[in-house]
Amino acid sequence: MVDHTAGPQGDPGYLASLRTPSTLGHLRRSFLMLSAMPVVVLALSPFIVRIETHILDTPPLWSAAVVPVLALAVLWLAPRLPLPLPQSDALIADVRAAEDGARAERRVSEAFRGALFLRFALTEGVVLAGLPLAMASDSFAPMALAFAFGYPLVLAFALPTRGTIERIRVRLGPEADGRLWAALLSPYQPRLGVE
Repeated sequence: MVDHTAGPQGDPGYLASLRTPSTLGHLRRSFLMLSAMPVVVLALSPFIVRIETHILDTPPLWSAAVVPVLALAVLWLAPRLPLPLPQSDALIADVRAAEDGARAERRVSEAFRGALFLRFALTEGVVLAGLPLAMASDSFAPMALAFAFGYPLVLAFALPTRGTIERIRVRLGPEADGRLWAALLSPYQPRLGVE
C-alpha cells in the first residue's frame, strides 16, 4: 500500500509507477506517449518538406534563427509556470474543514495537470515550429534544429519526473504541500462531469 500522506518519498519511482493504477502512473504513461510525438514529427518531416517543396536546399538564415529564439523564450517561461494558486481567507477556512479536504486536493491536482499540459504545449511548440520553417525555407535544417532544441525542453520541463513534480508543487504554493502527492498517488478516476 502506498502512503498517500507522504511527499516524494511515496513515489514508487518512474518505471514502477507506470504499472500502478494511480493518477501519477496514468500521467506518466500519457506523457511517455505524448513525448513520442515530436520524434514522429521529426521522422515524417523530410517527406513533408520534400512533398511540399520538391527539393531540399540550404535554409535562409532567418528560418534557422527563429528556432533558438523560440527555445530561449520557452526556457525562460516554462520554469515560471504555473502561477501560485490564489489564497484567500475563505479558501483557507474551506481547506481546513475536513469535508473540503478532498475538494482542495482535487483543485491542486487539476492545477498541476493543467500546468504540466501547458508546459508540454510550450515545449513541443518549439519542435513543431520547425516544420513550417522547414517548408518555408525549402530545407530540413530548421526542423532538425527545432528538434535538437525543443526535445530536450520537452524532457526537462514536461515529463512528470519527481523533480518536475516537485518544482511545480513549489510553484503552486503552500496549498499544494501535502496535497499534490496525495492526489497523484491516489487511484486514477476520470472526471466525467462538471461540478
